[in-house]
Amino acid sequence: MKKELLCAIFILSLGTLSCFAQESSYGVRLGANLSSINSDDIPENLEDSRFGIVVGFLAEYPITDKWSIQPEFQYSSQGNDDETLRVDYLQLPIFIKYYFNEMINVHIGPQAGLKIWEWEDNTALETDFNTFDFAAVGGIGVSITENFFADIRYAYGLSNIIDDQNAPDQEGNNTNIQLSFGYKL
Repeated sequence: MKKELLCAIFILSLGTLSCFAQESSYGVRLGANLSSINSDDIPENLEDSRFGIVVGFLAEYPITDKWSIQPEFQYSSQGNDDETLRVDYLQLPIFIKYYFNEMINVHIGPQAGLKIWEWEDNTALETDFNTFDFAAVGGIGVSITENFFADIRYAYGLSNIIDDQNAPDQEGNNTNIQLSFGYKL
């Protein structure tokens, strides 16, 4: 009896997963960032925001008609306008999305970032940036057609991105506004 019950649960699980797989979608997004590093340790003349790019891949997995989960993998150029305060990341945001209707959604979730590049001679802070960044992200999305979409997002850094070992008294976090367009396959 236990074996039959386990087999039934296994078969139902496979059926549920295949149902999600049939409804899931994949896509790409490309957009622009307006980012800055919030820190009292950055001189006032170097506080200007940086205009950068974001490009990434996404997968969306529906949970219900209104809710879905959307993990992404993206490259994002961030930091400030001054070249010594520029830092680029590979990021992994994971969103929970709510659809108000077929056209408009809101999404929120955590984002982990891995620094892949920074300016070699950081004279503004006299230290390096930490390797990892963690942020909270929220946004609004609009489906333009069945495949094309646009979204605007705001990310607020929750972790100190300034290396504590070389500069124990300095703190700073990333903020970022993204406007992007995408295509779902």
